[in-house]
Amino acid sequence: ASGRLAGVGVTTTPEFAWAGDPSQAPLDAAAANALAHGLQVLADPTRLRILSLVAANPDRPTTVTELVSALGCAQSTASHHLRILVDGGYLSYERSGTWGLYRLEAQKLLETAASIRPR
Repeated sequence: ASGRLAGVGVTTTPEFAWAGDPSQAPLDAAAANALAHGLQVLADPTRLRILSLVAANPDRPTTVTELVSALGCAQSTASHHLRILVDGGYLSYERSGTWGLYRLEAQKLLETAASIRPR
């Protein structure tokens, strides 16, 4: 049965197309593991907030200090989540002097979203 996720305006159906092509073969084990890892990286409210905050400033990188202030968490907590997002490929990191700068890797996010989409 189809349904609607409360509060987010997403309609769900029991049929899904993988990688955007309904005629494509089901995921093999390696592709399923890679997708599961990517979804695990995203499956945390703090990391989703970080992605949202970084995406809100596409013209410039975001610093840890800005994220700590916006999230209201310790720097070590923000750094932990940032490392997971960078390792997962969703953020890029560069050092500029004493500053750690983060940018959204939008292509990785789009690829993950395209991996599972309703028909």
